[in-house]
Amino acid sequence: MEIYYDITNPDASYNWLHSVLDIKKGELIPDYILECNNDFDTFFEKHIGEIEHLDTNQLELVVFHVTTNRDDCAEIRKNGLRDLKKVLQEKTEFSTFLSDRGIRFNVPSKKMYVNGEAFDIHHKKYVNRADRQEEVLHAIGRKIYNDFQVNGFFFCKDIHSYGTIHTAPEFLLTLSGFSKETARIDREWEELSQPFVIKFKARITDFEYCTFYGCLEDYLQDYHNNRIELKRWLLQRAVSSTFSTPVSKIFAYMKQGRIIEPDRILEYVPADQWRNDIFRYYK
Repeated sequence: MEIYYDITNPDASYNWLHSVLDIKKGELIPDYILECNNDFDTFFEKHIGEIEHLDTNQLELVVFHVTTNRDDCAEIRKNGLRDLKKVLQEKTEFSTFLSDRGIRFNVPSKKMYVNGEAFDIHHKKYVNRADRQEEVLHAIGRKIYNDFQVNGFFFCKDIHSYGTIHTAPEFLLTLSGFSKETARIDREWEELSQPFVIKFKARITDFEYCTFYGCLEDYLQDYHNNRIELKRWLLQRAVSSTFSTPVSKIFAYMKQGRIIEPDRILEYVPADQWRNDIFRYYK
């Protein structure tokens, strides 16, 4: 069975560590706690041979994306996870929902239409925002042209703790602040939709360097060092997850333009079920 880098829960992390470090089942806990005194650096150095042979270019990492829809993920099952630009430009459940309420976007022309009235959403024009409307137009444009990629989590202890993603797209929350015509757009979507967690696999090359590194210089330096700091990042978070001591969220920032094709999606899980399954590890 193929083993992915999966730290979405302690059991998955445990299985990955056993696989990549070639540790026999049942020996990981005494290895880390007794032999390495519960110290990650000691553990890392002890297994440096196996770690150095880890081929990060071939590694597939598990990410999950929280979304909401009205069709039991039928559109995602057919077309995969697409970024904000694509779902606004193409005929999708999302663009149809907006169009039915008099809202359209011409993404190449940087225009938004509300009941036929055109608004410029070229966000760089609103550096010095004069009023509330320009503030929201800037935010709408920034989300479409700068922050439009599919993002997710390697781990999140409680998906309800991060904004409105479990009720409606963040973009709709921004759009709701534009005018009285858009005021309840996020609530309307929430009333019609159900939340899901989409679990998928991706390769290292699918992620922005800032997912794993503090700056570009660190990323470039590690490239010439057999990606040892990347491997440390992966191992450290897998160990933390295994022993139920992770940070509350570990973000996965995908590169702009990446589409998650249907064959890369591993699982579709109702959000409440996912949340309950994670909670049982941290009671």
